Amino acid sequence: MSNGTSRRALGAALAVAAALIFARTAVYFFYEQSFFDSDQAIFGLMAKHLAEGRALPWFSYGQAYMLAVEAWIAAPFVLIGGPTVMALRASILTTNIAVAVVLIVALVRWARLTPWQALAASLFFTFAPPITAATLVEPASNITPFLFVIVLWLLRDRPWWFGAVFAVGFFVREFTAYSLPVLLAIQLVRGDVFTRARARTWLIAAMMAVVVGAGIQGMRRFSDPIGPGTRGKTVTAYNGSQLGNITGRFKFIPSELPSRVQAMATNHVPLELGLKHWQNNISTQGHDWLYWPLGVALLFGLGRAIALTRRNPVWEFPAYLVGVGLMSVAMYAIARPSEQMIDRYFVLVLLAPIGVVAWFLAVERRAWLRAAMMAVVLAWAAASGADHLAHLRRYMDGKVPNDLRSLADTLVGLNIKVAKAPYWRAYKLTYLTGERVKVASSDVVRIDEYQELAEKAGPDLITIQEQPCPGGTKVKYWYLCRR
Repeated sequence: MSNGTSRRALGAALAVAAALIFARTAVYFFYEQSFFDSDQAIFGLMAKHLAEGRALPWFSYGQAYMLAVEAWIAAPFVLIGGPTVMALRASILTTNIAVAVVLIVALVRWARLTPWQALAASLFFTFAPPITAATLVEPASNITPFLFVIVLWLLRDRPWWFGAVFAVGFFVREFTAYSLPVLLAIQLVRGDVFTRARARTWLIAAMMAVVVGAGIQGMRRFSDPIGPGTRGKTVTAYNGSQLGNITGRFKFIPSELPSRVQAMATNHVPLELGLKHWQNNISTQGHDWLYWPLGVALLFGLGRAIALTRRNPVWEFPAYLVGVGLMSVAMYAIARPSEQMIDRYFVLVLLAPIGVVAWFLAVERRAWLRAAMMAVVLAWAAASGADHLAHLRRYMDGKVPNDLRSLADTLVGLNIKVAKAPYWRAYKLTYLTGERVKVASSDVVRIDEYQELAEKAGPDLITIQEQPCPGGTKVKYWYLCRR
């Protein structure tokens, strides 16, 4: 294949990947009621305040962790498109496409795959089923770890940049740290981890990470931690740190480890990968019949890939993806009870099947085995496509009403400027109205300005509640009541 033909094939594969990502995001992009809550609205409000020059959000409002990179990415989209769910989603969609581009190019470059093979391997990300796709388009620092993990591979021999990017990635989401032990393991297998040159590389990277990390922490004093006009204040929702966030949520109980591993293998991971039927308030995904075919194919592919691997660098990047994906699963099993499934905490598991398929395709020389693996992956993608089509039809048929939009429009129509509601309604309503109505939270506080306005309103303050009240105005399932 000539260079020109190869470049055209790569361009076509990247275009298809972008189209698939848009297809799996379409419902969340066009229908604001599909999956949008106050956690996501906080990122939209941070982007709006940043675009307007009203605040400098450094970490997520009301928290001392989760560097607000996604809010900064979203700011120009919100500035151009206004404070809408679509504008916010557009920024996350762009980040998803960036991940796909870097992933596919890296698979072509380091696993020596053809562009179409790389696209096929990437399908577990580029065409993830609806519920998993919702996690990937949620503006809550779920997608950026994918980008940081892959970029860290690209920078593995550039310690200054590696350390800087690692520090930023770690402060966005601590899951970025999964890349380190996997890189060390690959270098150990390769036999150069104990060389002087490698030790120097890691030392420089560590020093750079510390310096950049200190700079990130130092910027707190210039930021607005609880919304506009709060520079110098202390956050009220959570006043911990990134390491404190990890240790505070770490629940390791040795006696529970077997049940946790079993839950991950037979329930949590299969649900995330669409290998088991899963229905929640977001959508429905997964097919039980896929569990064994894809599970066996991936286990066979991994075993055969390891057996066929020689001293050839094509194995390293796929193995890195497998390692990071499995690290996310292992750490979740170690840290979380088996009955809990918080899929955003181990969503990096999507990298594991990508790495297995890429590794197998890179080293397998029997065409019929490569074709069989591709067929299984395409069957999985077809099942995911069926789930997305059913998901889209629900919204196109009007089966999912936009009730909160009706409430938001009513508040604006009644010229209500300030109100109060529980957290999960307050900031979502505020963003949906473009801050024309500023809704204070009655429980978890993330933005001080709204609380102060609510206090100043006194007895005229409107509270939004689900229980009837004397003289209250009913809107859908809620009542507008005076204090």
